[in-house]
Amino acid sequence: MSSHHIVRENQEPALLIEDLFLIDEENLGQLLEWSPSIVIENNLIDQLAARRYKFDIVFAQNHIEPLQENLKVIPYRANFLQSAIEYLVEHQYKAVNIITDQIGLAHYQYYLDLINIVLLAQGMRYYFVRTGFTKWKAGGEQLKIDAQGEEIMTEGLRKIGAGLYQTEKDGLFKLGFSNSKYILIGETIA
Repeated sequence: MSSHHIVRENQEPALLIEDLFLIDEENLGQLLEWSPSIVIENNLIDQLAARRYKFDIVFAQNHIEPLQENLKVIPYRANFLQSAIEYLVEHQYKAVNIITDQIGLAHYQYYLDLINIVLLAQGMRYYFVRTGFTKWKAGGEQLKIDAQGEEIMTEGLRKIGAGLYQTEKDGLFKLGFSNSKYILIGETIA
């Protein structure tokens, strides 16, 4: 018996790759399993083509000829990351995974109400959360919390360093804060 499932356009998170060397092959393979729309800057074309990866959208500051069938080439002037996120929002993507070393609220704050953003770099997954956020984690796991100077209240976590927390036991942890709309959490990719 086989199962079929229909993937509607823009249903899966897009994959925006700013720096291919910030993620290992295994984790990249997991991101590619659901055939996301892959968004890159033209300087990554050779690296991805050498690995036989297909990509869907290329941002280029200069004119380039499409190298693959159904490839969209989008011109941009200043900031690749910003231009690419704006494109995804405009084309009604609900979420994007971004492989980047630009980790921080300031780069993404404007877009957080428009698209769900997850950042991936150096074995870490970062995501933006609102106050009242809860999640189940195993005891002893570490989290990075970038609260941008925000006073945060935690349940189920203990502070072990500057911006570094550890779960006290298996179970839910909770975060609360009042001045910021979002804070950034980082966790090790399993």
